[in-house]
Amino acid sequence: MGLDSMDKAGVIYILTNPSFPQYVKIGYADNVESRLKQLNNSECIPFAFRIYATYEVEERLTDLKLHALIDQLNPNLRSIDNVDGKKRVREFYAMSPEQAYSILETIAVLGGRKNRLKLWELSEEQRQDVELAGEIEDEHIERLSPFTFSKCNIPVGSTITYINRGKSNSGLEVVVVDDKNVEYQGKKYSLSALATELSGSKHGVAGPRYFKYQGEWLNTIRARVEGWKTPGRVEDVWIIPCNPNYYDIVAAFDHLGVIEWSQTNNTAVGDTVYIYVGEKYKSIMFKCEVVGSDLYGNRSTDDYPYYKDLAKDPDARYMKLKLVEKYPVGQYPLKELKDNGLTSVQGRSKATVQLMKYLEKKH
Repeated sequence: MGLDSMDKAGVIYILTNPSFPQYVKIGYADNVESRLKQLNNSECIPFAFRIYATYEVEERLTDLKLHALIDQLNPNLRSIDNVDGKKRVREFYAMSPEQAYSILETIAVLGGRKNRLKLWELSEEQRQDVELAGEIEDEHIERLSPFTFSKCNIPVGSTITYINRGKSNSGLEVVVVDDKNVEYQGKKYSLSALATELSGSKHGVAGPRYFKYQGEWLNTIRARVEGWKTPGRVEDVWIIPCNPNYYDIVAAFDHLGVIEWSQTNNTAVGDTVYIYVGEKYKSIMFKCEVVGSDLYGNRSTDDYPYYKDLAKDPDARYMKLKLVEKYPVGQYPLKELKDNGLTSVQGRSKATVQLMKYLEKKH
C-alpha cells in the first residue's frame, strides 16, 4: 500500500536540544509530537527537545536502516557508553542538524519522495531558548577559568576602555589595579560588576565582553590565549532568523523603517544585523543597523499589527533595528548560505568571515 493511501504514516525525526547542541537525536515515531511530549516530560535536561525535520515512511524499522547507514559512513558519530558493564547504544549522533537533514534529503531525492520531507520552523520562544543556551555556553567556557589580567599579558597600571556603542559613557577609560579588578571613580570593581553598572543592565553581564585593551576585546584576547576561540567570527555582524508565521517582517518593512526586536545577546548600537526569513522564503532578505539596544519599556505600537501567533512582550529586553537594505527572495538562499559558512538558522549568531565574503561578493 502506498503512503498516500495510508490512514496514518510514521516518521523518521531529527530532534535538537540546546542543552547539547553538538548532538542530534534521530529516531522513529508513529506520532512525532507525542514522542516529543514524552521526551520533554523529563526534568533532567534544562531545555526542551524540538523538531528539526521529519521524513514520512511506511515501515516502523526504517530508522534502524538509517542508523545502520550512518554507522557505516562514520561509526564514531553514534553516542555509545557503558553503564554497569552494559553497552548502551543511543539514538544520538555527533553531527549538526544540517548534516543529518542532508542525509535524509539525499535519501528522499534518490527515492523520488522529497515531498515527504519537512523542515520544521522554530517558534520565537524556542529560538530564544537556543540563543540563551548559546549565551550560557559561552559564559560557561569563559568561567571555566576566571579572567585574570596577567593571563592576558595586561600589566597592572594599564588602561582599558569600556565600549558600548550608543551609550553616553562608551569610551570611558579605567585603570587595572590588580589581577582581577579595575578602579573607577575611586572604587575597586570587578569587570563584570562595573560593566553591569555602566550598561544599566537589569541582569549581570560578562565583563570581558565590554572592555578593550589596545583596541582588542578582552574576551577575544582570553579566547586566543586559552585556545577556545571559535575562529573566523565577525564581532559586530549578526545573523538573526525570523519565522514569518509569528511575525510578518516582510509586511512590517513594507510600511516601517524601524522595528523593535527582542534582544537576548550583547548586540550593540551600530552593529549590523542580517535577517534570515524562514518558511516559504528561506533567504536572507534584510540588512539592518542596530539603532537602539538594551531597552526596556516604552514599546512602540507601530509594529503590533505584524505579530501573528506571538504576543509582543511589553516588559522584555529589546533593540531597535533600522532597515538599511532589502534583498529579493532567492538572492541569498539557505543552501548557499550553508555552503558559505552559515552554521545554523535556529538562533542568532555572529556572522563568519566566510559568510561575509559571500554576502559582499554576491551583492
